[in-house]
Amino acid sequence: MDGKFASHIPDAARRGALTEPITCGGPPGPSFPAGAVIGTSPQWLSILKRATQVAATQTTTCLQGESGTGKEVVARFIHGVSSHRRGPFVAINCAALPETLLESELFGFERGAFTGAQQSKPGQIELASGGVLFLDEVTEMPLTAQAKFLRVLQEREFIRLGGSRPVKVSMRVIAATNQDLRRAVAQGRFRDDLYYRINVFEIGIPPLRERGLDVLLLAQHFLEELARTNGGPVVELTPRAQDALLAYHWPGNVRELRNVLERAAIVCEGPVIDTEHLSVAGPEEAPSAGSTNLGTLERHAIEQAMRDLAGNKKRAAQRLGISRTQLYCRLRKYGL
Repeated sequence: MDGKFASHIPDAARRGALTEPITCGGPPGPSFPAGAVIGTSPQWLSILKRATQVAATQTTTCLQGESGTGKEVVARFIHGVSSHRRGPFVAINCAALPETLLESELFGFERGAFTGAQQSKPGQIELASGGVLFLDEVTEMPLTAQAKFLRVLQEREFIRLGGSRPVKVSMRVIAATNQDLRRAVAQGRFRDDLYYRINVFEIGIPPLRERGLDVLLLAQHFLEELARTNGGPVVELTPRAQDALLAYHWPGNVRELRNVLERAAIVCEGPVIDTEHLSVAGPEEAPSAGSTNLGTLERHAIEQAMRDLAGNKKRAAQRLGISRTQLYCRLRKYGL
């Protein structure tokens, strides 16, 4: 990093000491995302320290934080510095699959278990044996599947749909959610016995707005990544653009930051990104009553529903009049 882009970043960070206080205990495995664990803020280093501590065990871990904060990045970090880093890392998003498909994806099925099951198929639990099963949006798991998954955590075995023979598995489970698990239990949406099995070691992931200059370190990483992908030079941020990134509240967190920079790298049509190239607004700015920009209105409606309903995707989708899968696609689209 050089020139204008480095104006806000401390010397230690410019020298590349992004995670220097963290000792990984060995080379990363094939599933560890090299360069992805970026940050020097005390909040982020504290997260990596806790992640390193739990990585030395087989303890079930729960990552809680807003959408886009990097929960899967932390999960992959735990796997990458653990003794089972050579094993598979299997991720499944409980919110992205219809309830009718989630159980078959998790537990697999035997031939003839249901119409169309012409051959047996292992589930994600079975495929994760010897490694990590990462359950994203775990609060969206239906109660029937929760009861079956509880047995997996208790007995380390399960039965495929349509099967009769227990299948033994050995794996680490890392769950993630953007909701308050205790509230989900109180509302009857999440089993209390599963809560105590899932939430053995909790790690709260801070939102990007609380990570200070990590915003600029991540921005540098994304711009370099985009340059490699597109085969062009790395564009720089002007001091004004840096200030804008630091001042923005980032409701979509790291995912939104990457999307903003990808767009800016396209529209700047040159070697420098300035404020007019950044699609960020003030913390309280909302579309005006007369706005006809459908994308802006849709994004604001989704943000409002997610905020009002504490991140509950099922209820937000119901309020918005769309399916949960459609909501998930729009959250990805808008970097939320």
